[in-house]
Amino acid sequence: MGTSPSDPVDTIGVIEDDTIGVIEDDTIGVIELELLKLVRHLETFGRRSSLYLHIDRAGYLALRTIEDLGPLSTKALATVLNLDASTVTRQIAALETGGFVDRRPDPNDRRSSTILLTGEGRRMMAGVEQERRQGIEALVEAWDDSEKAVLGRVLHRLNASLLLNGRPTRVD
Repeated sequence: MGTSPSDPVDTIGVIEDDTIGVIEDDTIGVIELELLKLVRHLETFGRRSSLYLHIDRAGYLALRTIEDLGPLSTKALATVLNLDASTVTRQIAALETGGFVDRRPDPNDRRSSTILLTGEGRRMMAGVEQERRQGIEALVEAWDDSEKAVLGRVLHRLNASLLLNGRPTRVD
């Protein structure tokens, strides 16, 4: 099922004023607003679900990353997540307390440890992933496969651009 000509998707970037009609093509403005709304919707989605009862969003992303890449040092995980090592150290401590990860001494560097998933960490992550996937499937169930594929590619590209071109958002 695709979009019809009357769908708002066909007017992305077009700003209309009732008194004078179409006044501007502001694609960047639309992207900015839609990203803002997306972040708000995702925050609301997370709060209304039972997804993060035992593990928060940051912990879930750390678990997914460790599963994808295998056991990692804190420094390597921080690099992959584009976070400060001290932030990742706190996240790992919480995950370790929850029984979701183990730290093992790094045989090559006794000052460092390697972080790996426990069986409980794998089970928790799989449960959260399944619930998230079901939620996303429900959101896009009326979309045809090509629209879903385009969204996946565009989101991937956006995330890659954010990593490559990200600037600090705070001015200290």
